[in-house]
Amino acid sequence: METKDLGTAAQVDDTRARTFLAEGKVANAERVSRSSVKSLERGGEQAVLAEALNTHGIALARLGHQARSRALLERAGEIAETTGDIEGAGRAKLSIIEELGEKMNAKELISTFHSALDLSKDSQDPLTLRRLIACMDVVLTSLESPSDIEAFEAVDWNWAGFSLRQATLKFEEGLIRRALRDAEGSVTKAAQLLGFKHHQSLISLINGRHKKLLESRSAVRRRRHHLFSKTTRGQNSGLRETSVFTASILHVDDNVAITELVADTLSAEGMEVYSCMSGTAAFKKLSSRGRYDLIIVDNDLPGISGLELVRRARNMARWRATPIVMLSGEECEKEAWRAGVSDFLRKPQDIGQLTSRINRLLASAKDQTE
Repeated sequence: METKDLGTAAQVDDTRARTFLAEGKVANAERVSRSSVKSLERGGEQAVLAEALNTHGIALARLGHQARSRALLERAGEIAETTGDIEGAGRAKLSIIEELGEKMNAKELISTFHSALDLSKDSQDPLTLRRLIACMDVVLTSLESPSDIEAFEAVDWNWAGFSLRQATLKFEEGLIRRALRDAEGSVTKAAQLLGFKHHQSLISLINGRHKKLLESRSAVRRRRHHLFSKTTRGQNSGLRETSVFTASILHVDDNVAITELVADTLSAEGMEVYSCMSGTAAFKKLSSRGRYDLIIVDNDLPGISGLELVRRARNMARWRATPIVMLSGEECEKEAWRAGVSDFLRKPQDIGQLTSRINRLLASAKDQTE
């Protein structure tokens, strides 16, 4: 095969590898990207080789091979810079922070970030700017001592496209994440570390503009009240008492992007979402002492399928009347109704209807219990 053909095939392999990475198929990505690198090393397309090395380095990092990953990503940056692809060199530096940042000390991170910032200062790519801000958050979270902070402050900033609001939010997020980590997930202790007078202030921040930190919290002990807000008037006074109910939702889906989207959507409505990645794990939860006010389930699940999970839940007395929504991309609506679901939505096009359907089901369940 001619060198040009080898280069084209290698580029196709690199594209396939990046697709595998996006799908979470890391082992496949590593195998294909390794083949792409070998082919390109026999040719003269150094700029393309740099991109392939970057892809291979990311795959190795996600497989836990940190040292090999670091070496490949550093080499990718060197080759890109040598061939004049300055932005490509910057992307390699950003990959080092994104994939290996947790294993690096603060000084290494600051040095790498400084290089990435310098290499990317003329970039007009919005994605590169977003990656820089995200990497800055990683660096800020790593700062341990006054000398680390001084070293970070010495970075020569590129102000093009800079947003003070976004940078401030990222810095705030980094501080809250560190406080939660040091407090072992306790919001009350983290609030004390951050100087809040009451932990509810921190809870509001997390539930509002830092929802990504919800997973850093320890499990929340729920208080069960009446469904939705309810107002009553006492016999001898004009005072009104209001009680609020927080719905507890179990969501079963092995697609991380869908899981995060559903969690963000429902959390914004004040619901507590517990995510589960397999039918088998979900069945264990349903067989335990846990209480959920509604269950959302996909059909295509590892272990027990969604349809079988619905059937098993309906055969258990405690879940017989609990609303169950099947949110699936498969053509299984008829089977879902026969299994016992309360509603069926197609994924992903019907996710926008999820909140209204859940509210209707919860209200109906409340009416039946009163």
